[in-house]
Amino acid sequence: MNMMRTRSIRAFALVLMILLAASGLRSQTTAVLKELSIQKVGDQLNILLKVDGSYSVEASFLPAPPRLILDLTPMSEITVLPYTQIDDIGVLDIRTGQFKPDTARVVFDLSQNIPAYTVVQSAEGIKVSFYYEGVVPPIQAPAAAPAAAEPAKATEQAAAQAAVPAAPAGPKRSNFFVAARGGFSFFLGSDLAVTKEFNLYGELATLGEVYAFNSVPAFELQFGKYFGRTKVGLGVSYYSLKQPGTFTADLPHPFLADSYRTVVFEAADLKNPTWEFSAFALFSIMETEKLGLSAGPVLGLTTGSLKSLSNFDLSEESPYGAANVTISNLTFVEDKFTELFFGGILNLEYKVLANLSLLFDARIIYANPKNATLGQRANLLHLQPALGIQYNF
Repeated sequence: MNMMRTRSIRAFALVLMILLAASGLRSQTTAVLKELSIQKVGDQLNILLKVDGSYSVEASFLPAPPRLILDLTPMSEITVLPYTQIDDIGVLDIRTGQFKPDTARVVFDLSQNIPAYTVVQSAEGIKVSFYYEGVVPPIQAPAAAPAAAEPAKATEQAAAQAAVPAAPAGPKRSNFFVAARGGFSFFLGSDLAVTKEFNLYGELATLGEVYAFNSVPAFELQFGKYFGRTKVGLGVSYYSLKQPGTFTADLPHPFLADSYRTVVFEAADLKNPTWEFSAFALFSIMETEKLGLSAGPVLGLTTGSLKSLSNFDLSEESPYGAANVTISNLTFVEDKFTELFFGGILNLEYKVLANLSLLFDARIIYANPKNATLGQRANLLHLQPALGIQYNF
């Protein structure tokens, strides 16, 4: 009985030793991303990733949106913050996470003005340098890992993988853009309405004028620049404002006192060329490799004209009913205006190529110009969905 108990204890001890040995082996073969620090030396930004243990690093670059990606393997533990904001020398932020059970991923989100970079692996970790000026600095030889830390073969392999090629040192890319867009302006405001009085046949006649604003095509050219993830630009847009008029005249009878006839007549679309000069800022809401969603304010000046009825000819014949009244020779007066407007934009961008994007945006714009002749303001609130194309250079 004692012999069986002794054998059981020995077997349990052997299993425990095997588990401890496996745990110790696992801890020796899996690295840990322990610390992230930032240094700026002149016009160069250095990101230092401190790593404990043996690992290899693989770097890749994605252009839309621009990102530098480092995959560290084998690595199953990360003790640094998952997000660090930078906004310096073309680096917007740094994101870290467990990409696979044995792979840690570090992502450097870059601005449209992509900096050059180098990635150097050493015994202490990884040094990533970003810069704009000068020639790409030479790749530094990695520091040799201590002999006791890992076998000579692993050290040799780490040295072979230590220096990751830098980004091409081609011409510096600007983050300016030009865009063209076309769509429709749908006017949502109330009609412009006014009532006038005038003398006819010794009595007082009235004329009600109502001017609507029809939906029209709109076109715009834009020019601007990216500041990190914020898009700032200027735009010039054009549309021909259609302004049909409906008129209701209450006319006294030429022979019977206090006997009025109601006559309704219309004017065809009164076209008014209208220009808008705008400034806008779009702030990123969501961004993936192909899609970007942003929103922001727009403001500027709108200039154009509004027309109103100035005079008309009236003729009538017996029996002098409303159907016997003829209105002809309508003449209109034009009031020019320059007015401030403001609104908002919701923008969706689809990246076709690194420098070419398709745009869809919807903007709401409010302007309230005055028609001096009528003494009334026109509510030019309009919704403007549009499609466009953008080129970054």
